[in-house]
Amino acid sequence: MKPVQPSDARLYLLNSPVLSDYGDWRLEGPITIEQAKVLVSGGFVSAVGHAATAELLSRLLGVDVPVRRVRAEMRPGDQALVFWLKQRLPEGSVLSANELANAPYELALLTRLA
Repeated sequence: MKPVQPSDARLYLLNSPVLSDYGDWRLEGPITIEQAKVLVSGGFVSAVGHAATAELLSRLLGVDVPVRRVRAEMRPGDQALVFWLKQRLPEGSVLSANELANAPYELALLTRLA
């Protein structure tokens, strides 16, 4: 995984893969925790809206991931490190960080190309 390019591009953290607008996108993965740590080492914008996901990502990545319920408006060149829960939860289910850690998930890299 390459760090964000160009220098004004942003790296977002997302709690699910989401396309924020029309355009060309690339989703790569799964990526390893080590690759994810390299990506976040240059800084990031948290758009993680769920406390348990932010807590788990903080533990996995060794950085503070704040809970921020904001819309990630990705521009061409921006990337997002995505926490991707690989199962559909029953309606109304809310998992703790420990339950999320034991659920099937992957980390992926979403890039807006155009």
